[in-house]
Amino acid sequence: MSDEIVTGVCNLYFDSLNANDLEGVTKALHFPHFRIMASGMVHTWNSAEDLWTWFTNRTSDDGWHHSTFDSIQPEKLTETKFHVSVTFGRYKEDNSLIGKYYSLYVMTYDEEKWAMRAASVTG
Repeated sequence: MSDEIVTGVCNLYFDSLNANDLEGVTKALHFPHFRIMASGMVHTWNSAEDLWTWFTNRTSDDGWHHSTFDSIQPEKLTETKFHVSVTFGRYKEDNSLIGKYYSLYVMTYDEEKWAMRAASVTG
């Protein structure tokens, strides 16, 4: 397992969000998927469709169009688990910045694929 594969999963996730590609989101995430928000609230989604509905509702008010990574830093914990520290920006269609955020993604090898199982996020 290499850092490149985990980084590739991160890129697949953002590329899929940016392209409104639900199939790609499904490939990038394990379900159920868990997210710990900045407030401490925990969300659980059992499918990509559930997460997609939540995400589009959450980002529609601020004019979100796309997100880009500023940094991706994987750390191998075991043969089947990585923590990935990421920083990223969310942008409007005109490329104006909505905000900068930090997240910790938990990547696991399960169901014969590497994907994000959970995340602790600031935005």
